[in-house]
Parts: sequence; structure tokens; C-alpha cells
Amino acid sequence: MSSGSLSDSKAAIPLLKKITAILPKQFTTALFDAGYDYEPVYKQAVAQTMRVVIPYNVRNEGEYVGFDEHFRPTCVREHSYCYDSFDEKYRTLKFTRPKECETCPLREDSLCQKVFKIKCESNIRKYTYPARGSELWKKLYKERTAVERVNAYLKQYFQLINIRHRTGKKAKLHFNLVTFIYNASKLAVDRINAQLQEQKVTATD
Repeated sequence: MSSGSLSDSKAAIPLLKKITAILPKQFTTALFDAGYDYEPVYKQAVAQTMRVVIPYNVRNEGEYVGFDEHFRPTCVREHSYCYDSFDEKYRTLKFTRPKECETCPLREDSLCQKVFKIKCESNIRKYTYPARGSELWKKLYKERTAVERVNAYLKQYFQLINIRHRTGKKAKLHFNLVTFIYNASKLAVDRINAQLQEQKVTATD
């Protein structure tokens, strides 16, 4: 719990430290939105051996020559290299030559490398594991959107957005009651749906 005036990004590092202290080794991935795209947040998550999935927040930066929107290297004809693997020991991302290069007349040119290896520490925001744009990165980020839908539901239908208490204790009690009612309702709905499905199967048999 924090005050409404506190920036979310400032609360990220204390939150990461707290969950590790309370539930060690229970969390493997830090999922945040672009508002948390700050180098100290990445460093703290990596120090806790967590994967980091945060959309890149462009801040008055120019064009990245030789790289695509996910910071993957590009060939001479600007095809993106393919993410191949991650070396956990050296914290290095490996990118291999694009498929388009197989029939490219420039494939033997000295400017066209077969493999790129980039250390995450070279730019901890750009080069994360899982690599930006990879299927694993996209899959993990989808899990965050599911949580956001729950948050929006609580704010819209359970009045969680209208907390007006002056003390943290009352606000926390309000929050606990709302989430308790939501979880109880969700559990009841799931059980009812399971019973209806069971009845439907029985009737079909």
C-alpha cells in the first residue's frame, strides 16, 4: 500500500526487495508496464535472479542505425536477425542470420555476420532475457494484461478507485474487503460453472 501521490516506479524496487524477503524463490519474472522502464528497476530484478519483461519507453532517442524496434541487429538489407538463445553464465543474447540472407547475393559480404552475441550489461534496458520481440517475451507480457483486467474490474464495479480514507489502515481494510468479496464471488461463479458443466456432460451421456 502507498499514497496516491507516490510514483509507481519509485515503489518498484522496495516491492521487489519485499517479496523476495517474504517469499524467497517464489517469483521468477518481473512484469511491469512502460512506466517502470528505468535502469535501477532492471538491476534490482536481475540481482534477484528474475527475468525482466518491461516495454521499452523511448525518451527523446534518435534512430537506431543497424537495429530494429526490438534492438535486434539488422543485416545490410535491413532484415532483422533472429533471436536464438541466452547464455545464462555470461548473460549474453545470441542472434543468428535472418532467413532472407540464405538467397541474398550479399551473404558472403564482410558486413553480413552469421552470428551476433550481445551482452545484456551493454545496455540492461534494451537487452533483457527473454529477448524483446521473442515469443517468450510476448507470452509472459500477456499474463500481465490478465492482471490489469482484474484491476480494471475492481475499480469499475467494486469502487476500488473511490477510496477516500485519510489513514493507511482504513484504506488497507477497504482494499482487503473489496478483494475478499471479489475472490469469494469468483470462487462461487467457478464452482457453479463447474457444476453446470458436469450436469451437461451427465445429461449428454
